[in-house]
Amino acid sequence: MTHPATVPTPIATDDAFAALPPGPLTEAGRIVEQYLAQQRVLVSEARPAAAAVRKAAPAPFRSPSAGSVRPRPSAPAKPSKSRVRAAHQQADLGIRLARQGQYTQAITAFRRSVELDPTVAEVQHNLGLVCLEVGLLEAAASAFGSAVRLKPDLASAQHYLAIAFDQLGRGSDALGAYEATVKLEPQRQEAQFRFGQLCLGRHRWADAETAFRAAAAINANTTIARVSEAYAGYAAGDAVAAQTLLRRVIADEPGCGMAHLVLGELLAQVGQSEEAAACIEHGISLDPQLIAAWHSFASNTKFTAADQALIERIRACLDRPDLTVSQRRAIHSALGKAYDDTGNYAEAIRHFDAANRIRSVTASLDRVMLARETDSMISATPPGYLDRCPDLEDETPILIVGMPRSGTTLVEQILSSHPRVAPGGELRFWGEKHSAGVGIFGASTKPEVVCRLAGDYLAVLRAISPDATRVTDKMPFNFELLGIIRQVFPRATIVHCRRHPIDTCLSIFSTISEATFDFAGDRGNLVFYYRQYQRLMAHWREVLPPDRFIEIDYEKLVADPEPLTRQLIATCGLEWDDACLAAHRNQRRILTPSSWQVRQPIYRTSVERWKRYEQWLGELRQLLPATEDGGEAAGTA
Repeated sequence: MTHPATVPTPIATDDAFAALPPGPLTEAGRIVEQYLAQQRVLVSEARPAAAAVRKAAPAPFRSPSAGSVRPRPSAPAKPSKSRVRAAHQQADLGIRLARQGQYTQAITAFRRSVELDPTVAEVQHNLGLVCLEVGLLEAAASAFGSAVRLKPDLASAQHYLAIAFDQLGRGSDALGAYEATVKLEPQRQEAQFRFGQLCLGRHRWADAETAFRAAAAINANTTIARVSEAYAGYAAGDAVAAQTLLRRVIADEPGCGMAHLVLGELLAQVGQSEEAAACIEHGISLDPQLIAAWHSFASNTKFTAADQALIERIRACLDRPDLTVSQRRAIHSALGKAYDDTGNYAEAIRHFDAANRIRSVTASLDRVMLARETDSMISATPPGYLDRCPDLEDETPILIVGMPRSGTTLVEQILSSHPRVAPGGELRFWGEKHSAGVGIFGASTKPEVVCRLAGDYLAVLRAISPDATRVTDKMPFNFELLGIIRQVFPRATIVHCRRHPIDTCLSIFSTISEATFDFAGDRGNLVFYYRQYQRLMAHWREVLPPDRFIEIDYEKLVADPEPLTRQLIATCGLEWDDACLAAHRNQRRILTPSSWQVRQPIYRTSVERWKRYEQWLGELRQLLPATEDGGEAAGTA
């Protein structure tokens, strides 16, 4: 496989910091070359793997130029000339030590240089490179972050910052750094590729397609370019063309593990789980560096007692000394799923706990802030707040909300089986508007704001399907914003999915995906977040009109699907269609962790799953509904 090279021009100043000589050291030195060799991974959107930047010629150590950007007003003051000279000497020493493989001493020298003169972006960049080599990912991210703050147009620092975030499992931060990288240097093929993957995983279809088209146009005959072309087709909605392109790559290069893996990922999303799992396993066999994909394999496989050798094969990956944080998390998650499938719940929870300890390092819930936001949402939408709203007549949106893992994907699968309903998946429209600070709760006195929001949202839905009568939006967290959604679309249908509280939270805890929720990795945080969700849903029941609103209890739906399904279809104002009772035959693409489950006929094995883990519930036990003692209904929120 040919690897493209994106080599920034070395920066030269005085003799001490002249451009490094040609060869591997010029392109990042033996340091990063070895690092990238260890991390030869190009994986699909569900696998945070920074090694998508692998290439024959990594970026060089950077030497500070005479024109190097000096600090902005908020940066440290410029040091004295003597400190600058001493800093240069330490930086030069760091480069020489790194060349010699003396990484610990090189880090010490670079850090001393930074202490003496913290205003040189290139020294921070070089410090980050060495930290990246020895696996100090947090330190690397800190150093590259300092470099880009000092010099935002230093593309190699942005790129390696993205790698560090990616390896740490900080997907959202990695996304931002990759986006900054490709804006600075669009010819960085590996950055375009990984940016496209991350966008794809977040349903940013247009951005993903643009990134993959850009990657495909660079060094057009390479494998990564051909795989990028397939990804672009998939992002554009043509899954068949994407699969065809990947099969051509495999025919030409049968030993390319990456192509097998990506084909497996795309097959999984359109419901072909058995072939998907086979492709993924074959890809890993061809390229053992693709071990993070065991997580995806597990998601598309039902393990049995006959799979002990396979499970041991996955477990052996944990013994590798070169595992990244993201790879280790993925392996623990895969093993948790395998042991859960085979009934070894003690081992399953041990691995789920290990995966979540890693997840919690990169995302932790701010309970005070969450409670404050919930209070603010409730106070901003008192009873009667809808009285002055303009009555927009559009009925297109169907909002499917609730906690993650509460049955939202199953409900969308049922609804989108109807010929007049198009599936939108998890749209980020309302969350992004809220995050952008749009003054949405003043919209009742500003009809133009309501109309603008309505028009923008309808444009998103119509891009999904111009002809559908109704379009779903199954972003679970839209439950937080039902007040404004009902304000803008009083005729939209709202479907609230509920499930036993502990089953819901345990499922979140045991499902490790690229979408990192700040509450998901800690039992206490799960309980706190769930309580705030209950508060908000209780408020919406009080203030929102009950028409065009239905609550679907997962346990009732899987026990007897037809009555609730008929009620659901009627609430959406649609005529009955028998296809809604055969939702597992729906071949739409699904990008959530439930993609395998909803392809199966409706089953009840996930009901009361929490009882298998009763002795390990910890704080989750606080969510036992009163029904366990004969009180209110399970799943009440």
